[in-house]
Amino acid sequence: MKTKSSRLVFHLVIASVILCGPSFAHPAFIKTNFASSITGESMSAVWVAQEQGLFRKYGLDMQFIIMPRPPLTIAAMIASEIDMAVTGPGTFLNASIGGVDIVGIANFFQKLDYTLNGRPELKKPEDLQGKRIAISGTGSTSHIVPLLALQNLGIDPNQAKISFIIIPGTELNRRMALESGIADATSLRGAMGELYRNKGYPALFDFKGSNTTMPQTVVSTTRRTAANKPQLVEAYLKAIIEGIAFMVEPANKEVVSRIVASKLRLTNPADAEEAYQSVVGSYERIPYPNLDGMKRLQTVLISINPKLATVRPETVVDNSFINKLESSGFIKGIYKTR
Repeated sequence: MKTKSSRLVFHLVIASVILCGPSFAHPAFIKTNFASSITGESMSAVWVAQEQGLFRKYGLDMQFIIMPRPPLTIAAMIASEIDMAVTGPGTFLNASIGGVDIVGIANFFQKLDYTLNGRPELKKPEDLQGKRIAISGTGSTSHIVPLLALQNLGIDPNQAKISFIIIPGTELNRRMALESGIADATSLRGAMGELYRNKGYPALFDFKGSNTTMPQTVVSTTRRTAANKPQLVEAYLKAIIEGIAFMVEPANKEVVSRIVASKLRLTNPADAEEAYQSVVGSYERIPYPNLDGMKRLQTVLISINPKLATVRPETVVDNSFINKLESSGFIKGIYKTR
């Protein structure tokens, strides 16, 4: 049941954030709201699908809403103010505590492509002693990645007196906190991590080439929506998967590079090229939600939130929609036409 507070939060967000892309009412289209608080390159398939008109191709009159914080995305989805969302897996799992009506139907990335970047004065991992790492929220990907990095470095954050400070909002906010000195380090994905390394913010740990895998960007909905609007969910996945296929096709490099550079506000051609290569090299061609990865993620998150031990990951992952698209030949056909 929708609460007054959740409706108020959603309408305040609608009034205050950017609605990306035009909306054209038409009786043949399904009006729908799609949201995320993620603004990094992991959203590239959504950006490409939107720019190429793929949501409309599959019958969706879609409003893409940038939410200021991940919990608001979850709250709006549970309140049926939005139909689908892209969230970090930690946010997604935390929301599942107590049997909250949410399910992951796709995952864009498995391979970790992050660096833990520090302020210029931090020359080596040991310099993190007593320092502050910026995260967007407890259990967020920006929290999990530094924890894994510290684990790989053999650094206990408690013994090293490392504090995690919450900088609400998007990755851009954490980058600004790093530049201003509010934070001493933060995790940055793909090309952005490399860009900051080149600007003098050293990579204290680099996951590239480590073959470390973990679910990172989850397409989610409620079980209620999945049961009552299966055609809607399928249309979203068709648009996004075709967006991935378009994105990874070499012939589309110029278009994709322009879209990604514009969204990430990159003006240097070398930075745009780095971002393009990172995206193309990291996206799952068939974005199945990975159950084993969710279980690994859960073991990390339990140390932050012991209540997560009550969540059974297999109950919050639904492969059926992508299974159907693959068995029907849709996915194979999309890649053949590219």
